[in-house]
Amino acid sequence: MKTLTVDDQKRVRIPDAKPRQVFSYINHGDGTLTLTLVKAEASEPFPRGSLLQYFTPEKDQEELALLSGCSFEHE
Repeated sequence: MKTLTVDDQKRVRIPDAKPRQVFSYINHGDGTLTLTLVKAEASEPFPRGSLLQYFTPEKDQEELALLSGCSFEHE
């Protein structure tokens, strides 16, 4: 069994913990605490199909209308 000491700022150092790991705790009320590692779910920033709302025929017409006054030639 390993023991841990809380410092004056209520911090506990867990030697086996990695940076940015998150733990939840449960106070059982009888003097015991249970720490549980919370695993972050990695999700895609833009799941497949989530950007389709930005590509519609109406939006395409708006973009083409904005670009009609632009020139790609250098003067």
